[in-house]
Amino acid sequence: MKDIVNNECYSEMLKIQELLNAKLRNDFEIEKVKGREHLARFLTSRVGQLIDELNATGYSFAPCDYSGDINFENSEQSFSNGADMGEGIIIHFHGYSVQATWEGSDKYA
Repeated sequence: MKDIVNNECYSEMLKIQELLNAKLRNDFEIEKVKGREHLARFLTSRVGQLIDELNATGYSFAPCDYSGDINFENSEQSFSNGADMGEGIIIHFHGYSVQATWEGSDKYA
């Protein structure tokens, strides 16, 4: 049973990652003509909007870490939805891309 639960969690992570990466790529393609400074400002607020959209569908992501940068490629923001900060599904935004991972005591259960 644990394998089924863990596989479902992993599938869920992949779906979130795919969805967010598609949205961010589309945003980048639309906004890139407005310049680098705009891209950096836009990214910060857009990440917040994307997290709000996920939370509106039943998730409970909260910020873990933030490292903004005027060079949007270096901007990083992390969010998690676990009972403790930094556990559960971790969404790591790095520039206009996302990597989703799972962290917690049940990571290898």
